[in-house]
Amino acid sequence: MKKKGKTLAELLIDVRITRKRIRNIIDRVRNRIDVYNEATIRNLSSFPHLSKMLARESEFLENVIDNLYTLEVLLEMLEIKMETLIYIGYIVNSAPAVIEAIKILKDDFSMIPEITLMLDEIYEGFYFNIEIPKEIKISSREEAKNILIEAENIAKKREKSEIYYQLNT
Repeated sequence: MKKKGKTLAELLIDVRITRKRIRNIIDRVRNRIDVYNEATIRNLSSFPHLSKMLARESEFLENVIDNLYTLEVLLEMLEIKMETLIYIGYIVNSAPAVIEAIKILKDDFSMIPEITLMLDEIYEGFYFNIEIPKEIKISSREEAKNILIEAENIAKKREKSEIYYQLNT
């Protein structure tokens, strides 16, 4: 039976939990090293053999801590990469709706061929460079109308604020 794979977000949570655990392990090992070092100094004259063993153990644990720090840095790097992948996935999933809204708005610029050509180039270039599944492309066409309305509302607000700014300067 195959093990069910985790989503990228679930893996990201696992990486964060692992980093936290690694930091806790580092703290515990660091405390143990401190105890060993104190015991080494205390027992140096009375039990030199024990002190030597504790010093070796302390040195070994220092190497372990170095490796744990390296692992923690690697996990942090992985976390950043995974966050980037999640963010890119969000962009790739939402960008087609914006592109489709641009295509819808392009029809309003039929009298200005220069703009129409630029928008066609952007539209075609987007789909040429980014492979989008048909399901996303179809749902993007539906979302495009809402995005277009949102963009129109933002544009109206910007226009009002620019007029206000021009009148008051």
